[in-house]
Amino acid sequence: MGLISKLMGSILYGIYQVVHNYGIAMILFTILIKLLTLPSTYKMQVNQARQGMIAPKINKIKKAFPNNPQRQQEEQNKLFTEEGINPSAGCLGSFLMIFLLFPVFFVVLRPLTYILRMPEETLTRAKELLTQWLVNQNLYETAEKAEKYVNGRPELLLLQHAKEHPDIFNSMPGFVDKLKSFDNTFLGFDLTGVPNLHPENGWTFTNLMLVLLPILAAAVYLLQTIITQAHNKKVNPEAAKQMGAANAMLYLSPLMTVWIGMKAPAGLSFYWLVNAVLTLVVQLLLYKFLSGERLEKINEKEKAKQIAKGPGWMQRMMEQSAAMQAEQNGTASNHTKFSDGDDGMSRKERAEYEKKLIEAARKRAALKYGEEIPRDSDEN
Repeated sequence: MGLISKLMGSILYGIYQVVHNYGIAMILFTILIKLLTLPSTYKMQVNQARQGMIAPKINKIKKAFPNNPQRQQEEQNKLFTEEGINPSAGCLGSFLMIFLLFPVFFVVLRPLTYILRMPEETLTRAKELLTQWLVNQNLYETAEKAEKYVNGRPELLLLQHAKEHPDIFNSMPGFVDKLKSFDNTFLGFDLTGVPNLHPENGWTFTNLMLVLLPILAAAVYLLQTIITQAHNKKVNPEAAKQMGAANAMLYLSPLMTVWIGMKAPAGLSFYWLVNAVLTLVVQLLLYKFLSGERLEKINEKEKAKQIAKGPGWMQRMMEQSAAMQAEQNGTASNHTKFSDGDDGMSRKERAEYEKKLIEAARKRAALKYGEEIPRDSDEN
């Protein structure tokens, strides 16, 4: 995670060197991240649209075998193979957005390290001076308590106190000037500040915006969820119904955005807000693009490509699992008791028999996909 944070910090640093404004740099940085993840997003949307096209066929399978979930799964796997659809395709886009969240958080929390490129020893010395000043001002009873407070979000506190009380760092020539040169604002409010529902200096424009940013980000995410749900119900209503608890979590996630945003630097909520707006725009454009005759042409092209490529690993695992389950069900139907001597089999003999069935299922799956045939356990 540290390596990714350094990489993202370097990208943000390079952008800041060009525009010399933290807010604008954050917007351009977010656009760049969105462009990098766009291919995965497109692939995910294409896969969802194609699954929506075969939704009626899946519903027929479920109606044909209402009391046989295993047969339903087998028939769905066959359908996915025939249509050239990989159920796991496009998952990378969602994973990337989650994976990038934490590095962005670290970069926003440590602007002096990642954007101003200040050495660790300089920051350590500055934290010591700030801690001692807090104790001398009787703001904290002991150095330990003051140190704990500073270490909570040290670089943001250094930025704040360097501008409000520059004399703290008189023994560090050039330190205050470098921090003052850092334009950490956007439209006049400080993006390194942390929201506070009870601001000491009243409800200034900055304090108001600090609180509004996480709320605005959550509102856009909520709008995105509503539009996504409406679209899914339109193209694949049956699948939308089956999401159940997952749908509820989508509506709860904006609340988490507010909760985290109220405890983190405003830069994180600003990133979320810009990202949410860009995601919504991209999503609406893809919904428009992946429709009608264009979607049919894309579907035929993807179908031919996927059939030539063969089933994905997720589909192969599902088919192999179904085959193994079928063998086990067959065993259970013929041998329902498990005590020694029932049906002429001891427990040991039964265990060996079931192991052979599983190995046979694995061999059939390997032959089907041209993989190396696994050796029997007694050959090892």
